[in-house]
Amino acid sequence: MNAPKQQENALDHVLKYTGVFGGVQGLTILMSIVRNKLASHFLGPVGFALIAIYQSVAEFIHSTSNCGIPFSSVRELSEKVGNDHQTEETELSPFITVIRTWCLWTAVAAALLCVIGSPLLSLWFFDEDEAPWWTISLLAPMVFALSITGGEISILKGLRRLRRVATISAVGAVSTLCLTVPFFWSLGLNGILIALNLSTIALTAIHFAFTIPLFPYRVKPFSMEVMRQGWSMVRIGIPFVLAAIAGSGVAMALPALLKNYGSMDDLGQYRAAYSLMVTYAGIVFTAFEADFFPRLSGVNHDKEQRNLVINQQIRVCVLLIAPLLIAMMTAMPLIVRILYTESFLPAVSMAVCAAFYMFLRAITTPIGYTALACGDSLLFLLMEVIYDVVSLGIIFGCYLAWGLMGAGIGLSLSALFDLILIGVSYGCHYGFRLSSSTAWLALQQTILLALTLMACLYAPPVWRWLIGGLMFVLSLVRSYVVLAAETTIIDKIRHRL
Repeated sequence: MNAPKQQENALDHVLKYTGVFGGVQGLTILMSIVRNKLASHFLGPVGFALIAIYQSVAEFIHSTSNCGIPFSSVRELSEKVGNDHQTEETELSPFITVIRTWCLWTAVAAALLCVIGSPLLSLWFFDEDEAPWWTISLLAPMVFALSITGGEISILKGLRRLRRVATISAVGAVSTLCLTVPFFWSLGLNGILIALNLSTIALTAIHFAFTIPLFPYRVKPFSMEVMRQGWSMVRIGIPFVLAAIAGSGVAMALPALLKNYGSMDDLGQYRAAYSLMVTYAGIVFTAFEADFFPRLSGVNHDKEQRNLVINQQIRVCVLLIAPLLIAMMTAMPLIVRILYTESFLPAVSMAVCAAFYMFLRAITTPIGYTALACGDSLLFLLMEVIYDVVSLGIIFGCYLAWGLMGAGIGLSLSALFDLILIGVSYGCHYGFRLSSSTAWLALQQTILLALTLMACLYAPPVWRWLIGGLMFVLSLVRSYVVLAAETTIIDKIRHRL
């Protein structure tokens, strides 16, 4: 039986924008694949470990010092754009000056924090014979540029210039490839810091190229009135800063724990496996911030409509990601050989075991946006902190027990904990309910994923391919049947073919 027309149109919308933003993200991932392939030849697992350390430190410092401006400014700017499109120059220019001024000061604070905190951070990550204490301080240009970039991208999102956002993402991916690989090739491990700094600064310049034609760059760093006007953004953004600190703190602590209790090689393998199964499969989630969040915000006071929107998003995500994950699990040894080198084959078991992490995220991520859409920042902060702390313990504990494969198991268990946590919490607080049809659909794909996991871990290679191939066909057919029955996009594609 076909779904009601309203649901058909809604599911068409979800599927359409998932494809649009996923296609843009696909180009970014393609550039990332090429970069990782070349970097794996020039740097090896140790190089991947160093990149993971530097990027996690930079993200932690950026999250700690940005005062939530990149998030809260989007919300306020969107409201101004929505209220009056005819007075953009007079209404928006002063506020954009406020955004840029605050971002300038947070960039200065981030750079100073990086320099001052470098001895402690270096002691946490490196032994004395591995790197000098001032190594982390060389990330100061990178964290400065990240803060400036955060302000510029928030301006484009607030103005709803999503086409420019997509273009920047594609151009930035190409520039990062061009600016990092030559240094990896010519300088090896010594070129990592230079490459990260230059590629980040170049990304900032690319953002300026798209924002300055709209609004010339102006800041008033010593204006008390400008600082006062920006305080409302800081007040709104503080809970999200704390949540980001918790998340990036875990992202920084986990590499340090893996290195100190394992090895640099293990950390490099973890980074590679995470990129394969989490970053690349995450293409399904790229439309959430740009499309799903505004739609959910529009019905945040209607419990039935809110549940309908969330369930629709879950259905599309589950149907799209399950066949993708099964295919990746089955072909993971081949994928590692193609995208990296054979020295990264130990990452296969972890990547396979982390598949359920991505599958469960297809369910938890749409639910998790409820607090943001309803403006309950403190509840959102509480859920994030609890999950971050528990997930760190689960992942690290499983790594100690079962090595790299345990880290993948830990990722999946942490996602299961997150599903239980927000399912119960948001069910009580917002009345969220997973519809019976969505739950049954998720259960069917879960069974296929579990059978594929068993085959990948314990079956001989021939049986791995046979069972994995069969599960992929069953999952793909099930997804096709449901999408064909509930949307019109499949019919349109079939008609064109």
